[in-house]
Amino acid sequence: MQITPDSMMYYLVVLLIIGNVFAFGIGVLMLAAPQELKAVFKFSNRWISTRKMTKPLEKPRPTDRAMLRYPRVLGAILLASAVLILVKGAIFVTGMSAADGGRLLAQLYGNTDISASAWESLWISLIAFIMLGALTAVVVGLMSLFRPGWLKHRSKSANRWVSTRKLTKPLDTPHYHLDKLVLARPRLWGGVITVLALFSAVVLWWFVLGA
Repeated sequence: MQITPDSMMYYLVVLLIIGNVFAFGIGVLMLAAPQELKAVFKFSNRWISTRKMTKPLEKPRPTDRAMLRYPRVLGAILLASAVLILVKGAIFVTGMSAADGGRLLAQLYGNTDISASAWESLWISLIAFIMLGALTAVVVGLMSLFRPGWLKHRSKSANRWVSTRKLTKPLDTPHYHLDKLVLARPRLWGGVITVLALFSAVVLWWFVLGA
């Protein structure tokens, strides 16, 4: 397998080799000084709770109260913006075909290996998504102008808070079953890690980089 030094695959393989060399060192340490393994695990198993770090992001901030204080002003802004998008978008879209739109997207994203039909489908999907959003804004704007109470009612339904911290709590719980298993037989697992790490590093170097 030929990989040039200027490719991303080359650096990925080098990173994997460095990781295997590091694992080889850990395996040798487990074989030569298994009593030091507890100190290594004590240092590496310092738990950093992501739930505590992301707690400020989980607090709901009801910013829509200020906007809903003037629902008709909000509705007028939404309606004017949506109508502008629909009018300008219709003028822009009708002036080119789906093939022209696909070529435009292809030019924006450079020389990617995507067929012309796929670019056309992406163009049509993008136009449909933008138009659907603009039509939704028209409906919301009209309701805000003529039925401002409806917007406040819908806002209460939409603002039901779902905490992702509660959903991800099982993933944030530390598990040390593997550590206990390794500490029970350090030399056995040290030998396994040493052999596998050395084999992986040699294979990567010989068959990938050395070819």
